[in-house]
Amino acid sequence: MGIASGCASSSILQDLPGFHGIFQEFLLKVPFCLSGSAVFCLNARMKTLSVLLLGLWSVASAAPPVVSNIRVSQRPGTKLVDIYYDVADADGDLQLIQVAASSDAGLTYALPCTSLTGAVGAGVALGTNRHIVWDAGADWNGNWVPQCRLRVTAHDGTTPPAPPGMAYIPAGPFQMGDNLDGDTTAMPVHIVQVDGFFMDKYLVTMELWQSIQTWANNNGYAINTGAWRTTNHPVYSINWYDAVKWCNARSQKEGLVPCYYTDTAQTVVFQSGEVNIENSMVKWSANGYRLPTEAEWEKAARGGATGLRFPWGDTISHDQANYLSSPNFAGVAQPYDVSSTRGPHPTWGNGTSPVGSFPSNAYGLYDMAGNLWEWTWDWYSNSFYGTPASLSNPAGPASGSARIQRGGPWPDPSFSSKVASRYYFAPGVPTPYLGFRSVRR
Repeated sequence: MGIASGCASSSILQDLPGFHGIFQEFLLKVPFCLSGSAVFCLNARMKTLSVLLLGLWSVASAAPPVVSNIRVSQRPGTKLVDIYYDVADADGDLQLIQVAASSDAGLTYALPCTSLTGAVGAGVALGTNRHIVWDAGADWNGNWVPQCRLRVTAHDGTTPPAPPGMAYIPAGPFQMGDNLDGDTTAMPVHIVQVDGFFMDKYLVTMELWQSIQTWANNNGYAINTGAWRTTNHPVYSINWYDAVKWCNARSQKEGLVPCYYTDTAQTVVFQSGEVNIENSMVKWSANGYRLPTEAEWEKAARGGATGLRFPWGDTISHDQANYLSSPNFAGVAQPYDVSSTRGPHPTWGNGTSPVGSFPSNAYGLYDMAGNLWEWTWDWYSNSFYGTPASLSNPAGPASGSARIQRGGPWPDPSFSSKVASRYYFAPGVPTPYLGFRSVRR
């Protein structure tokens, strides 16, 4: 099992020809992963780079993966950055390797770092001199920073047993948002730390919805009916309040601690009406069901990958999702929609598809792109996105008028199904294009 924790280390001073550098290591407490970092001078404007400072760390714990010996250099005359590292794991597991970049020597990790090749991503073998190539010019062309820190993180794939119908999403940092296709709502790209959690593999189906709703309304709850196409299809026309109450009912039906309350003392379980639950009214440590935060949803949708448009890659077709295929979106070309069939899905037409109709992502989750929008916990706000408050287990802004939805529905073009696409809707209004799935600790 790989579990790591960290703390601030002492300052390190190292002299290299022509440079003097000093930095403080800041280490996150990261379950199921361990990471190392290196600081250097990145020049994506000129064509030279000099190493300024190298740093690494490791923390002893119960058989964690260990990243060490990180070396970074920019190839002369190019904007390509070579990253070498060693990774070891007493358990012998294949690793999920992720890279994050900082333009301020590690204070934040918001520098775009997605054009990566080599020993990165899922299934990386243990060893020394593992090699990654970062095309910094593709991600951040025309810029220069004197202290660019790269953080390499290894996840060893160790997971606790998942409850039936759920998949485990490992703890650790991930790169949220993208700078693709001019979508400013998904900017700035930033690194977010998220604790591990379980997520429903499928959108909540008609059958699951009805079984919990019937129990709930016989046990003090008031939850509306919703709608669906047929058996094994996801439920829709569920407003945000009913989704939250349903999660509480599912928790209590299974003997778990509910997450949502109508008071900050967290004593009165939310069971009826439409209450704008505040972040302080959520028992985040409870083992019951709840809606995913926006950050949890995107981490899960990405499946451990970095910088891709969709959970599986950069293009989409009707072989992969239920959406409206079109070469254009609002007059803007969508060259990444490569489906051989256009319009509604040729099999499912104008409506939802059964859950599990398309391949899952790397975490074993289905329909993270297409079929229905999905409610998340967060209020929508562009001013919160990417701020320091949004970088570690964020629960979104304190208030708002609309809740965020993710995933993209069947009647929308492929732009909506991108993993970074963000939309919002009033919490009290159900729509036939909006469903949900739940998470738990």
